[in-house]
Amino acid sequence: MSPDIVVLTVRPMESDFRYPLAQELSALGHKVTYILLQREPLVTDMATNITERWSLGQLLRHFAAMRRQKQRPVVFNSTNLAFPWLSIALRALSGTRWCLDMHDRLLYNTPGLKGVRMAIDQWFLAASSDWIVHAAPNLQKLFPRSQHIGNGSSLTPLPKQDATPARVLVLASIDWRFDFDALAAAARACPNRQFEIHGRVHRGDTACQAQLEAIVSAHDNIVYSGPYSDVSLPELLSRYVVSFAPYKTDFELTGYIDPLRFYHCLASDVGIASMPIAQAIEMREHVEVVERIEDIDAALDRAMAKRHGPIRTWRQVAAHVSEILRSPRG
Repeated sequence: MSPDIVVLTVRPMESDFRYPLAQELSALGHKVTYILLQREPLVTDMATNITERWSLGQLLRHFAAMRRQKQRPVVFNSTNLAFPWLSIALRALSGTRWCLDMHDRLLYNTPGLKGVRMAIDQWFLAASSDWIVHAAPNLQKLFPRSQHIGNGSSLTPLPKQDATPARVLVLASIDWRFDFDALAAAARACPNRQFEIHGRVHRGDTACQAQLEAIVSAHDNIVYSGPYSDVSLPELLSRYVVSFAPYKTDFELTGYIDPLRFYHCLASDVGIASMPIAQAIEMREHVEVVERIEDIDAALDRAMAKRHGPIRTWRQVAAHVSEILRSPRG
């Protein structure tokens, strides 16, 4: 029998990379409840797509009632480190089994006392979870008992609309991992290509905002086209045949990411050239690894010739998660 699954998140569904996973778990026959954990939680029944706003008291009563169920749900905890002690309390209250979603290195190199507190929170979350799953394979070094699930995409090859190799997609989260120097060097090395950035600047990061404005101002062939949403991805990706991922390579955090853009681009038939982060090297059969930025022009051409198509779908990820949640404690 497929266990009921509660997916806990701190990201609104329209921008939550785990929402497609919740959809696919539902499609596989699990009764899935998707809960956006906030001051007034939003609770969605994935079978009916009906969302209700609950009070914290309602949430606590709901989890307490799970103890009385003959088959208790399992909880897929993808809340980062936002509500660690509430998560631990909900687990104790409900008597359910929990799976911690270690989709990234959640400490993010946070300095000082805040970093120490986050490390303690993370340790307790991991210790109190029945399973831990990770995205990038390198994360298993940090969490030896975790199991790899990776990321995926639900996109399919898209017909191209006025796409040309002269326009290069830079699909990005514009934060401390974005290598502005590499992008500037790429623009200088490819004067006949235009690099078009789509992405959101990390909230409150004035330094990244200033760097973005400076690089656009300094290079005629770099443009910023604003943020994108998951809903807009098919239309956006239909306009490109090649992309560039300018990640910092001398930065610890980029060693623990499994970029969703790799899967979305490959699934929609967009070639990828990436700076040599660990996951790009892991996927180099499909992703062109740029060892020298001076060679970026030829690398973009090679990226278009690589084997594309869906590397891993969200349905495959969901099937693996479903198998894990049926297994004994990890």
